Amino acid sequence: MSNDPFFKQWVDGNPFITTLEKLKLTEPELISKMAERDDLQDGFSCAPAAIRRIGLSKRFFVPPDYSYELYERIYHLILVGYLNRHPKTDDYDKYLHDIDAGKQSIKNVPKPPSFLDAGTAMLRVGRSGQGKTKEVDKILSCLDLKNHFHPPSEETGGRRVPQVLWIKVFIKSTSSKRPFLLSILNAIDEKLGSNLASRLPSATVGDEIIYVIKMCRMVGLGMIVVDDVQFVLNANKTKDAKKLTNEFLEDLYNDLGIPMFFIGTPEVTDLFSEKDQPEQTERRLISDGLFRVQDYTSDSATWKELVKATMLNFLGLKRDWLTDKLENMLFYYCEGNVSKLKRLTEFLLNEKQKLTKASLPESIYRAHCETHIRSESIKPKLKIKLEDNDHERVEKLVVVTKTAAEPLPEDPKEQARDERVKALLDQDMEVE
Repeated sequence: MSNDPFFKQWVDGNPFITTLEKLKLTEPELISKMAERDDLQDGFSCAPAAIRRIGLSKRFFVPPDYSYELYERIYHLILVGYLNRHPKTDDYDKYLHDIDAGKQSIKNVPKPPSFLDAGTAMLRVGRSGQGKTKEVDKILSCLDLKNHFHPPSEETGGRRVPQVLWIKVFIKSTSSKRPFLLSILNAIDEKLGSNLASRLPSATVGDEIIYVIKMCRMVGLGMIVVDDVQFVLNANKTKDAKKLTNEFLEDLYNDLGIPMFFIGTPEVTDLFSEKDQPEQTERRLISDGLFRVQDYTSDSATWKELVKATMLNFLGLKRDWLTDKLENMLFYYCEGNVSKLKRLTEFLLNEKQKLTKASLPESIYRAHCETHIRSESIKPKLKIKLEDNDHERVEKLVVVTKTAAEPLPEDPKEQARDERVKALLDQDMEVE
């Protein structure tokens, strides 16, 4: 991209973008950096249960097949946000140096000029427990800088310019606007080792917003990631002016001029589905599109790898136990949800009773029941016979209502008697 003539005329040596270009990864490189698989180490399945539990919760991540698509979308968000920000021509960042040197008061620093199409926004929606946050965190870790400052040069206008590629904040249902704005400044301070949050004025919300906008622009912020956005309140239903609302996020986004990436559960769509909700709010807050994360299907390659890893590497089951019936049963109880599969696996790791092929269906169902608080989430029990040798692929789960008893070994005396009776019957049936 950097050699394209159109792109070069847009960039004009912008150090914000050239730094971003150096971090760009290929798909194999990204997947290699994202994956965490201690369970693939030799002997892991025989390690103590406590070690396997730690590996499951802390060191086990299988990247979904859409990870690179999401990575490129996030990369594009940051890049577009930097196209109209060039420290050589836009020297607003100089105020940060004046403030640190005590030459300038933050109050006297003018509000930064507005940008035209400087940033975009995207909303990522998916069910709780589907790994939305963890995947985004891993992608962001591949877009982080070790040194957040550019040395003085012609491209920086002769100044030492900071660049923070991204920060991440959360929304809580009880939060008001000031704590949310403080969390933005705290995230910047953590990256730069600065102390911007302590200087947030105790003034009107408008003054606080202007201060945050100034700081974000001064430090060359590339993107703000907002997690748990489903907790934001609907402005049409909330009378408290201090609470976080969707209209507040819209105003912040418009004035900030910096890309924003929102993460939320499906409940967030209620913010935009009201009849009296302005359409412009939806248009602006997802101007770069909606990235919807679907549950895994039973035949998904990623889901099959997750099931294989949890059952064989973490629980130590024999490979021939992992039949189609067992896979279908796990999909039925977990509904293609990663968090449910991991909770079920951890419960079985805590069990002191050794798993057998005969007891496995009952153990899995007990784990399913014990890892759900809501009764409506508990599915009816399946009666599946895993000892069946029929490995034919089926689309639906087979419910076995009756199980045939295994034949007992025959008594030699009884066997000899049966053979004598059979011989006599054969004589009686001979045709004369």
